[in-house]
Amino acid sequence: MSEIFNKEILKKLKEGLNKIKNPIKIVTFVESGKPLCDEVVTMMMQLAALNDKIKFIEYNLIKDSVLAEKYGIDKVPGTTFLAENRPTGIKFYGIPSGHEINSLLFAILESSGVSAPLETKLEDAVKQINKKINIKVFVSLQCPHCPKAVMTAYKIALLNKNIDAEMIQTNLYSDLSTKFGISSVPRIFFNDKDDLLGVQPIEMFIEKLKKV
Repeated sequence: MSEIFNKEILKKLKEGLNKIKNPIKIVTFVESGKPLCDEVVTMMMQLAALNDKIKFIEYNLIKDSVLAEKYGIDKVPGTTFLAENRPTGIKFYGIPSGHEINSLLFAILESSGVSAPLETKLEDAVKQINKKINIKVFVSLQCPHCPKAVMTAYKIALLNKNIDAEMIQTNLYSDLSTKFGISSVPRIFFNDKDDLLGVQPIEMFIEKLKKV
């Protein structure tokens, strides 16, 4: 199986991953013959080989359905992260390549405890949300603006266990994209209803979360 990252990108990723604070697990669910499953597994194996604080585990969505339900994974390829063996609420549906490599590196570092600074009032506002909320961020791997939306959603999920956040590769899940009427990205949905379009500040995310 051919590798996903070339030597130059691997070198940059290794430098970034040197900042990892605590061990994490990357968990990917796949199904035989489904698009991009092999590629995502290869990608995550390459990443895990760069730092001994990263452990990669591959599961089958059908055979390991109990675990998939526990981690909230319902599509393949579906990748999530565990910190201290607990789900982080972060999910990648599709392959986080192209511009989404930035989201992937962010997710790994934040899951490991390397936290990007956030104003106290904004952090408190996120933590005060006391209902279950799912955030879907539809992206294109060629979109330079999408990672910012994904990273904002992930930051929110890591701050509040009631919230989970998904990156969804629009062209891979065409049925889902049609259902949500995706014509431009990033497009963000909160519990499949209230949505935002384009790159928005975290304040806008918080306002939506309060209204869901």
